Amino acid sequence: MILLTGATGYLGSQIARELIARGMPFRALVRDPARLEFDLRNSKLETGNWEAQTGNPKIETRSSAPACEVVVGDLLHLYAVNRALRGVTQVIHTAALVKMWVRNRRDFRRVNVEGLKLLLQAASDVGVERIVYTSSFIALGPSADVNAAEGLRHRGPYSNEYEETKAQALEWLRQEGLHRFPVVTLLPGVIYGPGPRTEGNLVGGMIDQYLSGRFPGVLGSGEQRWSFAFNSDVVAAHLAALQSAKPGEEYVLGGDNRTLNECFRLLARSSKVDHPVRHLPIWAGKTMGAIEVACARLFGHRPRVTPGVVEIFKHDWVYSSAKAIRDLGYRVTPLEEGLAKTLAH
Repeated sequence: MILLTGATGYLGSQIARELIARGMPFRALVRDPARLEFDLRNSKLETGNWEAQTGNPKIETRSSAPACEVVVGDLLHLYAVNRALRGVTQVIHTAALVKMWVRNRRDFRRVNVEGLKLLLQAASDVGVERIVYTSSFIALGPSADVNAAEGLRHRGPYSNEYEETKAQALEWLRQEGLHRFPVVTLLPGVIYGPGPRTEGNLVGGMIDQYLSGRFPGVLGSGEQRWSFAFNSDVVAAHLAALQSAKPGEEYVLGGDNRTLNECFRLLARSSKVDHPVRHLPIWAGKTMGAIEVACARLFGHRPRVTPGVVEIFKHDWVYSSAKAIRDLGYRVTPLEEGLAKTLAH
């Protein structure tokens, strides 16, 4: 049995769909099953409170022989995690706090660092054989070198709390976790492709805005390069790592290293929608971000941009996927092809 965390997220939902398509039984640990992107009619749903005194949930069974079991609980609650790990031999851990802003910034560390530690220890305690952990390119730090690969160390400064805590989690793994737990670490690039419009689906949001004529513009010159990783390639690499990767290894799942200007030119060509793309000064973006964050604190709405997100656009984020191509059969879909598939979905 496989445990999948983050099944309501952008990448995790696509991994769940692929597991179902391959007929691979799995269990998903989620906080809100209503956000799942697949049909719960063929799933077993376990719900209930996870009080420390008993740890015994009430169970509602939707099907007697499901391909997927859904355990409702929080990654930070040990009893929920232990319940989800019952009978599990492999784990895919994609869950993370991927947001521009939250009111309590300590939540980033609780989920992205402490949640990882809790899950790894609990999985080790029940004898899980392999854990595939989804880190991120952002944990490696900015890179203008297309040959940059595994082993890069992010030494700061950090643009935002998400970047900082993903880097901290990776550093902890390298210093301590890999010696104690059977973990394979995957570091996807800027993932795009079909899937839910979560905050983790940054490119999808920009595509929607562009097509509707509401895209405010590219921050900076647009000549910064990103490593665009098509999501089905990233999903396939996760399942390949689950089956054959050696614990302790890291793999960059980068993609087509292209500029943002190129991305929008290709998008216009593929969509046959030719909206002009403005370029906004970084200082203007940061000013707007500061105003948005101040309003979020006052009124509780989600900011459209933050100074930390703007900072991301100042840098190149390009890497080599050669090791994953060699060991995992990873495919790098050209950006032209990936955008066409995204628009056709």
